[in-house]
Amino acid sequence: MDFDGKTILVTGSTRGIGAAVAELFLRRGGSVILHGRKQEQLDAALARLPNSTARASGIAADLADPAQCRALAQSISELDVLVNCAGIFRESSIGETTLDLWNETIAVNVSAPWVLSQALLPALRRRQGVIVNVGSDAAVLGYAGCVAYCAAKGALVGLTRALATELAPDVRALCVCPGPTETDMMQASVATAPDPEAARRQWASYPLLGRVAAPAEIAEAIVFAASPGARYLTGSIIMADGGASAGKRV
Repeated sequence: MDFDGKTILVTGSTRGIGAAVAELFLRRGGSVILHGRKQEQLDAALARLPNSTARASGIAADLADPAQCRALAQSISELDVLVNCAGIFRESSIGETTLDLWNETIAVNVSAPWVLSQALLPALRRRQGVIVNVGSDAAVLGYAGCVAYCAAKGALVGLTRALATELAPDVRALCVCPGPTETDMMQASVATAPDPEAARRQWASYPLLGRVAAPAEIAEAIVFAASPGARYLTGSIIMADGGASAGKRV
């Protein structure tokens, strides 16, 4: 029960990795603030949580809007852990990437973590807190067809290291970078492929471990990064990618 008495905000926690993270924090004794873009999504996510409603609440906000990010932060008085998990992924070649798509991807994946970290910093400093940003193996690898996403996740790694350097020793900052994970974003990508089964096999072939991760596996890495067990880690980039970024067998 590492998080007994701790308050944790997990953005993007109505589904996928974020939902798994919120549930794991609750199982470890924490009080969790869920976040989603729409209230109905939050209500459904809260209803799915087993036996933990007394320690779970939710706040709706569109993180593409900096004003809503700040309003979200202002509604939280005390905080021990900020998990910036919300993200968007839109497949588009560099030639077809519009300025709107680029701006939205940067806004949600990079600007929102910066705004929330800045706005919640006084609360995090008071509690000797932790910021865990959720990146991607796309932060260190180039993937064709998602230039905005790769750029955004790479920037999030840089943001993490800058936060760690500036905020030490009061606040730790880390970035967990998942590889291919069985989320609705991946499912949507597979479903729109000309050959969905071939696309699924291709995703599974990227990690050296030869499979796609379950959201719960990524949640373990994120919760560890925020835990007392990682108290000597800051500025670290934790590659929870099944070896996708380690190299390729020839």
